[in-house]
Amino acid sequence: MGNIDKDRIVCRCKKVSEGTIIEAIKNGADTYEKVKKETGANTYGCFGECKIVCVNY
Repeated sequence: MGNIDKDRIVCRCKKVSEGTIIEAIKNGADTYEKVKKETGANTYGCFGECKIVCVNY
């Protein structure tokens, strides 16, 4: 796991933070698709940032 900055915005379109993605994972979102559905992240062009958080966590 890399450095965690829970306040860092990883989806600028929907203003989803790294912490929000981590919470979704902790709450059972066990695939990238589930994380996207629960958080609203990756609606547009931030695919790389969001996926990196999921993979690293």
